[in-house]
Order: sequence, then structure tokens, then C-alpha cells
Amino acid sequence: MYSSTKWNYFDTILAIILSTLLVTIGSLFFAILFELKFSQNDNLLSQDGKILLALLLLGIIIFITKIFNLPYINLILWVSVWTIFSLFFVISGVKINNEIYFYNFSLEIICSCLLSVLFLFPAVNLSIVKYGSNLWNFGFRKTKIEYFLSGIFYWIISLFIIAIWGWLIETLSLDFLLPPNSAKEVLKLAFENIFITIILVSIIVPICEEIFFRGFLINGLKKKFNIKYSLVISSIIFSFFHINIGSLFPTFILGICLGFIFIKSKSIYPSIFIHSMHNFLAVIISKFYL
Repeated sequence: MYSSTKWNYFDTILAIILSTLLVTIGSLFFAILFELKFSQNDNLLSQDGKILLALLLLGIIIFITKIFNLPYINLILWVSVWTIFSLFFVISGVKINNEIYFYNFSLEIICSCLLSVLFLFPAVNLSIVKYGSNLWNFGFRKTKIEYFLSGIFYWIISLFIIAIWGWLIETLSLDFLLPPNSAKEVLKLAFENIFITIILVSIIVPICEEIFFRGFLINGLKKKFNIKYSLVISSIIFSFFHINIGSLFPTFILGICLGFIFIKSKSIYPSIFIHSMHNFLAVIISKFYL
């Protein structure tokens, strides 16, 4: 892997914590705005409860930033710009027949894209601002076409393993372990607009996730663990970030596949390509065959 990687495993832990806190605050922020503008109440927390929780999480972020002497000026700037963009989209949104639009686009899909971008800020801030790294350190470097082709081969193997897992779960009637159809859920949010769904699921999400879980996480973990352990740990974290218990094993296997491709090629491009192709296939199947 890259000998020039400057951040370490502890930075990756801090980035995971900060990313989780930031995305949670971002989600609360959108929930508050949606309730104020569209009377869209999720009934989980009161408006005051959401505000108090967001402030508490913000306080934890400030505490972590200060106690570990992390750079914060750029982070504040990026989050401020993100907040302005988010406000613009929500304020410009309209509710028609119980659906929320930004012009002809689903506002909820736009907010999901914004949360994916917000998720990246701590990792980028720690690596680029604190250590003066660049995109090359994340794996944005040229590689041979053979790694894209071998990536397809490993991806097919991972699909075969996931299929066996799904068959086993159905045979044992362990329905709670069946993975959700995330692509179908996104299609529903996008009002069945396949173009919007592909932009989110097959372009934005794979790029953001590969930068964080492969380009940042594996590179940081290898400073503490050997590359095999780094691959497994990053894949476990990748699977847990998909929350649903039914997604844990399939996402772990996919994470192993993507991480292995990244390690072999020393480039993030093949793993982005395979991740995008995987999600694209899920969208097409969900749209036309399920």
C-alpha cells in the first residue's frame, strides 16, 4: 500500500466518530427543517428534543476537537457552506400531494446526497488539513485495466457467496436476517425516477463510501494492523454503517471484495467502478424485475 500515507489508525477512529456525529446532526437538522416547513413529523422526537440532541452532539464534537487538538477552521467552513446549501434546497422545496419536491426532483433524495457528502468531511479534514495529504494518498491514481477486469471476477465470486447466504437464510426461515431492498427504497423516495436513483446510488454513494472506507480507512488502519486485519476491520465497519441487521453479512462480503481490489490495484478507481456497477445492477433489478 501507500508508504506516503500520513494519517494513522487513531485518526481513522476519530474520523468515524466525528462522521457519525455529524451525519446524525445533519439528519436532525433536516428533520427540524422538514417539520417547520412541511409539517412533516416523524413522531420519534419532539422539535425541542431534536434541537437538544443536536446541541448535545455538537458539544461532543467540540469536546473531541479540543481534547485531541484537531484542526477545525476548515471543517467549520465546509459545514457552514453545506448548511447554506441545505437551507437553500429545503426553503426552495414544495409539497405537492404529500410528496416533497425541489423543482422536479425529490428533496429527500437531495438531502440524502448532502448527508453522504457531510460524512466525508472529518476524514478529508484530518488527512488533508492536518497532514497536508492529497487525493493521491486516498488512491486517486492510475492503474492497469486488468485490475478492473479482475475486480469483476472477485465481485462475481462475492455475489455467489451472498446468494448462498440468502438461500441458507430462506431455507432456515431466518427472515429477520434477509437484507432489505435498499435500491427499491431509494426508488420509492425518488418517485420511481430511475435517473435520480442512479445518480445517488450508483455515483455519489459509491464515490463517498470508497473514499472513506477504502481510501481513508484501510490506509489508516494499516499503520496499526497488518493489511489483512485492516481489510477485515474496514469491512466490518463498512457493514455496520449500513445499520440493518440483514445487511451485515452481504455488506461485509462486498466490503472484503472492494477492499481486496483496492489493496491489489493500489488505486481507488477499480473499487469505485465495482461498487457503482453493483449498485447500478441493484437499481435495474429493483426497477424492472421486482
